[in-house]
Order: sequence, then C-alpha cells, then structure tokens
Amino acid sequence: MIVVGVVTAAIVSFVVSAMLYATPPVAALISRTSTPRPGIGMPAQIAFVMLRGLAAAAVLAALLIAGDRHGVGSGAALGALVAVLPVTILSGAIVHENVPIPTALVHMSDWILKLVISGAVLGLFI
Repeated sequence: MIVVGVVTAAIVSFVVSAMLYATPPVAALISRTSTPRPGIGMPAQIAFVMLRGLAAAAVLAALLIAGDRHGVGSGAALGALVAVLPVTILSGAIVHENVPIPTALVHMSDWILKLVISGAVLGLFI
C-alpha cells in the first residue's frame, strides 16, 4: 500500500501544481519572469515534475514510517515541516541570484502545497 500511496501523492501533487500554475495571474507572472530551458519539450518537463513528486513523496513516506507516524494529520504536519527546505533554497535564490520575489513566492507556495498535500495523502495509506 505504501507504493500506491507514494504514486497517488505524486499524482495529486502534480495536479495541484498544474492548477496553481494555470491560474491566470500565476501563469502571467511566470511567463514574464521565467525563461524555459531551450530544447526540453513539454513531455520531458511533465516527466521531470512527476519524478520530483515521486521522490518527494517517497522521502515523506520513509520519514513517516521511520518516525512510526500514521494518518492524514501526521502526514500533513510532516509535509509542512519538510517544506522549510525548498523555502530556504528559494529564499537563497532571491538573495544570491536576483530571482524576482513574486516568482520565488509562487515556487515556494507550489512546494509548500505539494509537500503538505503529499504528506496528507500518504497519511491515508500509512
């Protein structure tokens, strides 16, 4: 059941992320402030996002199991706790790489949502 939970969490986080980036204000902001890497087509980008979601969900599942934690609440709490990592990395991108703050906030929000929701979904299976 754990593998099913990891795959389900990755799919749900992908859908939530797609919904976030598809909202008109976010889509407009990202199109103005981000430059896609040339030569990487949409199928490869989708596969990469799914792989990242699977990796994140697998780490959350391993931490839930290692900590002997179960349930939606524990999963969501763990996701919120782990969300400090991408927030820290993206805040560094603001300071050191001049990434526009609104763009970084969208990416931070995306990862916070992904991790909290993935944790909650995993809690249904663990």
